[in-house]
Amino acid sequence: MIEASAEAKDPTLAQKKVSSARVLAAATLGPTVEWYDFFIYGTAAALIFSHVFFPNSDPATGTLIAFAAFGAGFLMRPLGALIIGHFGDRYGRRPMLVATVLLMGGATVAIGLLPSYAAIGIWAPSLLVLLRLLQGFAVGGEWGGAALLAVEHAPPHRRTFYGSFPQAAVPAAYLISAAVFFVLQGALDGQALLAWGWRVPFLLSIVVVAIAVFVRSGVTESPEFAAKSKKAGKAPLLQVLTKYPRTVALTIGATIVTSTDFYIGQVFLLSYATAKAGVSAPSMLLITVIGSAVNAGMTFIAGYLADWIGNRTVFFVGVAGLALLAFPTYLIVNTGSFAAILAVRLLGNAFNAAAYAPFAALLAAAFSVKVRYTGVSLSYQVAAILGGGFAPFIAQALLTATGTWMAVAGYSVAVCVISFVSMSLLGKASKENRDQAVLPAVA
Repeated sequence: MIEASAEAKDPTLAQKKVSSARVLAAATLGPTVEWYDFFIYGTAAALIFSHVFFPNSDPATGTLIAFAAFGAGFLMRPLGALIIGHFGDRYGRRPMLVATVLLMGGATVAIGLLPSYAAIGIWAPSLLVLLRLLQGFAVGGEWGGAALLAVEHAPPHRRTFYGSFPQAAVPAAYLISAAVFFVLQGALDGQALLAWGWRVPFLLSIVVVAIAVFVRSGVTESPEFAAKSKKAGKAPLLQVLTKYPRTVALTIGATIVTSTDFYIGQVFLLSYATAKAGVSAPSMLLITVIGSAVNAGMTFIAGYLADWIGNRTVFFVGVAGLALLAFPTYLIVNTGSFAAILAVRLLGNAFNAAAYAPFAALLAAAFSVKVRYTGVSLSYQVAAILGGGFAPFIAQALLTATGTWMAVAGYSVAVCVISFVSMSLLGKASKENRDQAVLPAVA
């Protein structure tokens, strides 16, 4: 007689597997949608928007203005973190995650429908910046909720691996956005791409938003939040600032490296390679697609390893690798060799994944459950502004002011040093909150 399966013996086991799969799908799909929306703006800023929305400027100035508008969205991310995080700590993770994906998707579709400067004049760039601000507000509350949804549902020995799912959504989203632009550039001539082709990636967002809302609506609330919700504080932000100041400062410093490296590599380097090194835009987009796929895969691997050998160990390897690659990357890009550029970008993406994968578990362990949504979101989003929001703008400004890529590479190394030192000081868990954290301390 054939022995009954484990699921047949224990029906709740199958239910748990389905629940875990849906949680991970919700934690991954939502951020993928959000970051897809966010990144198609970055790609369009590098290749399109200087022509469509800022046509009266010379190419370098137009690109600089487009990158400034890209960075403006980051200014809203802390506000989104505070407001959405507050309600997430008061009423739960799930309803806030549905709201953020709807807001983000609506703003993105609106950008796809926005008339050009030639059609409505100054209103075009003005509305573009406004919609960019709405995107930033939604993203401000998205990552923290998705990270907590995954980590708070995870078994104790798999928190970093579960937390790597929303982390992997970032490169996955950039892969999709870059792939869409790559296909469009191959299928359309330059005139058609500027006239209407660039709108397609923005309008496609409506489909994946519908899927994300469906998946998230069926996810159960975080068990830890459900157990602690009655004890939730009335002013999460005040509690975070008064009880966790050292943790907030150090987690911000530790986190800035990954966003800085990501946006310099995926946005600024795209512009630099095409404008200064003579590499074709389709070639750079293809490198970005392949590199993002490697980044997404390596994020899962790094998250799995971090549960075994420690978050900080994996993080330090990633940051050291990024620092060592900063100068060689530009030397290789300047050769114009597709194979060489692909190789150095793949290596850079692997190191970025190692540094990035542990952060969901690290930040969740740093804050008490009653203020965790606010604390995690605030730390991460402030780091995103300081480290990544204006990174393409700063890099372009350094290049314009000095005339050399070495200033940009030096900027990248400096950020690596800041994050390395911050993580060293953060340690396994900051002394001020070691007794408050519900999750186990970060190894």
